[in-house]
Amino acid sequence: MLIFLYGPDDYRRAQKKRDLIAEFRKKRLDLGLGQFDLLAKDWHDGFHEFSRSGSLFESAKLAVFENAFELEPKMLVAILQPFAADKSLTILLSEHDKPLKAAGFLLEKPTVSQKFENLEGAEWVKFVAAEAKKLGTKLTPAATQFLATVYQGNSWALATELQKLSGFKNGGAAVGGAVSAAASTNGAAAAGGAGIIDKKDLDAFDLEAAPNYWMLLNGLKSFDIRTRLSTLEKLFSMSDPPAKIFNIMAAQTGQKIPQFAEFDFAIKSGKLDYEEALVDLAIS
Repeated sequence: MLIFLYGPDDYRRAQKKRDLIAEFRKKRLDLGLGQFDLLAKDWHDGFHEFSRSGSLFESAKLAVFENAFELEPKMLVAILQPFAADKSLTILLSEHDKPLKAAGFLLEKPTVSQKFENLEGAEWVKFVAAEAKKLGTKLTPAATQFLATVYQGNSWALATELQKLSGFKNGGAAVGGAVSAAASTNGAAAAGGAGIIDKKDLDAFDLEAAPNYWMLLNGLKSFDIRTRLSTLEKLFSMSDPPAKIFNIMAAQTGQKIPQFAEFDFAIKSGKLDYEEALVDLAIS
């Protein structure tokens, strides 16, 4: 059996992966769990032994593959396909991208696949509220909406912030020294209960709502080199993958198509990385 998790929301995807492993461990022994980094030199020998060996104590196995898409597609297909209908061994893969055409069966039955897109709108706000509750962080609706705006599209950063805020409760606990006891007391009072965080409490953290992404990207098209570099710095600070920025700009460009093609070739041949290419484009 194959389970394939994919999509840009790394945090929720990693959560699902942990849940599946935890569920297996709850029902089975660790003897049946194997983790294999496909970038390691000896991973294939270890997996072959794991998949072939039997146990008196464990009838089902779970193999967790890391960096599966680093293999040549044909090699990956040859490894995975024999196990697609195997009920005694489950292979779990978690990747940011969709599979290439050669491995398209990962999106088809009998493979169990689940996509993790970045949440938006009401779904994203609902996730913020649910994650806060899970971490024991009490937020007013205004604070929930504000955090949803600040961390839109970045669930890892949101979770990190909520973990810090989880200490800011019971009417006086400071988080990382950033919020005073007075602010905590005032916020709790305004919210109508001890330890409930309101929007104005978050102001002490100097959080800023992310600028409109597509408007920000337009800054890379400016004739002013200072604007282009400033825009690129903001995009990097948002932890947006440089590859994503490069590909969006390549799709939107007009006269610079040959220049993007040259950089694309240099990147794929290992002479540059995406970040270096974007800086070169910004100053050219």
